[in-house]
Amino acid sequence: MSPLTPLAVYVHWPWCKAKCPYCDFNSHAGTIQEEPYIEGLLQEIRGWAAGCVLDGREIGGFAVETHRLESIFFGGGTPSLMQANSIGRVINACRSLGVLDDTTEVTVECNPTSFATPDDAQRFFNDLRLAGVNRVSIGIQGLKQEWLRFLGREHSVNDALATLEAAQAVFRNVNCDVIYGLPGQTLEDWENLLKHLSARGLPHISAYQLTVEKNTRFHVDVKRGAWVPIDADLEADFFEATRETLLDAGYENYEISNFAKPGFACRHNVHVWRYGEYLGIGAGAHGRITDRTGTRLATTVIRQPEGYLRRMTATETPPLQRVVQTTALTLPETAQEAVFSGLRLAEGCNMENLSKIVPAASCEEALSARETAHLVGSGFLNRTPTHMMLTETGWPRLNSILSRLLNPLPAPVAAHQVVNTTDSGAYKNLVTVVIS
Repeated sequence: MSPLTPLAVYVHWPWCKAKCPYCDFNSHAGTIQEEPYIEGLLQEIRGWAAGCVLDGREIGGFAVETHRLESIFFGGGTPSLMQANSIGRVINACRSLGVLDDTTEVTVECNPTSFATPDDAQRFFNDLRLAGVNRVSIGIQGLKQEWLRFLGREHSVNDALATLEAAQAVFRNVNCDVIYGLPGQTLEDWENLLKHLSARGLPHISAYQLTVEKNTRFHVDVKRGAWVPIDADLEADFFEATRETLLDAGYENYEISNFAKPGFACRHNVHVWRYGEYLGIGAGAHGRITDRTGTRLATTVIRQPEGYLRRMTATETPPLQRVVQTTALTLPETAQEAVFSGLRLAEGCNMENLSKIVPAASCEEALSARETAHLVGSGFLNRTPTHMMLTETGWPRLNSILSRLLNPLPAPVAAHQVVNTTDSGAYKNLVTVVIS
């Protein structure tokens, strides 16, 4: 019997109470239509289980006989605005896609603003646990009121701490999202925040550098001179201070912006960064799967919640054909995505596994042999018989390394757009120290 193929599932919830000024994810402040949206998610899941022809390609047919569920991740948006029983219905539906057992990691992203009182948070977390959730990720972002105010967060410091306390009372596996690099933020204040969180016994901390993305209010603010982002030297100082503080506290920096106590690395994140297959379900969700010819496909669900709901009520075509678009990746694009993802991990990119799905000639087209040799010789990259990984010197220079390592490709896909699949968008944190 062939071993079961590991599969991750990302479920997107597109609504928030308010749009944060730094957020460029598919999130919308508006009227929540929970029940029709859940019905749409269930239709998508049934479609992936049944399989169909999509954009001329046979896809789907995921089943317990062929796959096991490595993880299910509810991201957003603010998934904690959902009812816990709705989350449970989606989890149960995912059982048709692969084996779901005690080893499957099931995460829900939560915001303190979802709860009127600490008791509400406690009840919600208890209900999540009963629904099958075993990990939560709390987006506190900071523990100074002026930081929260700048970031447009509607919760208070007390709200954040009460939500963390309620989560830790129910779940052993709790992540906390925080953001650094705010104007006026000092290294001392940031280090004190990290020390406070580590002292609380949190097993996982995601520390993201503030980036100014297009199509956000912060982008408009910076263009009109309302505030000035910190410079690259200070970015590097924050990055190193983050690593030093959390490594000293016993965390492993297993990915560029993620820190975990031993045994608590986010399995969903790691699966995606190792370039495993994952389904993207819900408005705006992205996925990476392999069709029945072995071609890697990028999948994207229609972005607007209103359009998603409208199409999911149609009955003349199978559900996936209504809302999912696929793009076949070329072999060089596949190689580049695998390297782009893998280099974010401390373990690096498994080049031995990559060689099994991408021929050597396509890897040579994707990656510059000359630059690879130069980066290895300069101490920014390491090569082992199986892996390519960043060195300690290369770690804060990921952006610059990628720009040199990846060859330009003709008519590339929206490559490297592996978005909304991990704790609050871990792909955003690309440090900008330049290789001289």
